[in-house]
Amino acid sequence: MKKTLYNCIIIGGGPAGARAALELSKFTNNILLIDYREILGDKLCTGIIGKECAEKYGLAEYLIHNKGNSADIINPSDNKFHLKSNNPKAFIIDRAKYVQEIIQKAIKNNIQVFYQSRVTNITVNKKYAEVSYSRSGIKKTICTKSIILASGLESKLISKLNIKPISKENILNGSQIILKNTENITNTKVFLGSRFGSQGFGWVVPTFKDELLIGVLTKSRSKNILHQFLSSITDEYNLKNTDKKLIKSWGIPIKPLTKTYSDRVLIIGDSAGIVKPVTGGGIYYSQISADIAVETLKIALDKNNFSEKLLSTYEAKWMDAIGTEIANGNKLRNILFGFEDNLLDNLTNFALSNKFITNILTSNKSSFDNHFKSVLNFINNQKIMALFSKSKYSKIKEIIPNMKKDIF
Repeated sequence: MKKTLYNCIIIGGGPAGARAALELSKFTNNILLIDYREILGDKLCTGIIGKECAEKYGLAEYLIHNKGNSADIINPSDNKFHLKSNNPKAFIIDRAKYVQEIIQKAIKNNIQVFYQSRVTNITVNKKYAEVSYSRSGIKKTICTKSIILASGLESKLISKLNIKPISKENILNGSQIILKNTENITNTKVFLGSRFGSQGFGWVVPTFKDELLIGVLTKSRSKNILHQFLSSITDEYNLKNTDKKLIKSWGIPIKPLTKTYSDRVLIIGDSAGIVKPVTGGGIYYSQISADIAVETLKIALDKNNFSEKLLSTYEAKWMDAIGTEIANGNKLRNILFGFEDNLLDNLTNFALSNKFITNILTSNKSSFDNHFKSVLNFINNQKIMALFSKSKYSKIKEIIPNMKKDIF
């Protein structure tokens, strides 16, 4: 019996894999998506996307939990600063339904989906690639011309490709719990300070389901840090059932792989470490990488050439599109999350109490999807520079010159 030879097998059904499946299905057939979940897209995630992402890929109203046109920033001394923009900067969405909507469009274009199937191995030869998977205890191997690896942060399959996985020092640790919103909280709240560990911050995000997503992102021990954070805000937010067992954790890469391609294989999204380093958000950049991977595979399929040399153009293209933002975003993360609590207090009291500064921060020039570009516009603004230079605190005077020095 002749084996089925797929044009492409996509491993992973999150935003990256779903987008790749849909875009591939528009010009070719014999596409298979494999995911270990029963419900695609059902992954621990706060589910925040920026306005640019929504405009580029579309966003149905029913998928929106909350529109992010306001937020409260809470500094280490628990001083709160309210920011509000005229239009939403971001949207808190139902991530699982968002992904499923994309997948359903791809299914209508005749892609196949294997649910509850875990890929265990990848091998590549001159004629095709083999993908081994397990479903309901049954192991099978299937063949494909190409593979898109979109299975999230992992190392086993990447190691099979002789590509060095993302190092632990470039992986952040996130934890989150979902609790009842008994106090009718409407604004997203971002908490800063050393209590969240190295390079950490915390959040409280309301959804339309009368729920709160409460979490932390840090270098390590996120579960313990979140448990302590919950204890500190339980009375204020009237939190119920903050049992540590209900906390879920996940890893978030903040630097890309040193190589995101090999013979017959392209690596996209979180698997490739293509995320926004400042916040750890991956939904937007994962879809951008998926688009570029599909553009590359279209050429490969047309030429029947899946060599590493041809597929290397994928990396060159995503680097050109978002590589600079990611690299500089990492520099920005090191700067912003390297401030001591006392400086953070002084900085937030100085900047977030100034109407001109807050107007700049909430203007159309500030983007949730391009943090570095937004900060660059901010620190190059002549009035902003003048305000900082006149501060009575020497360390605040030095912030913008030091940032420019560290970034450039």
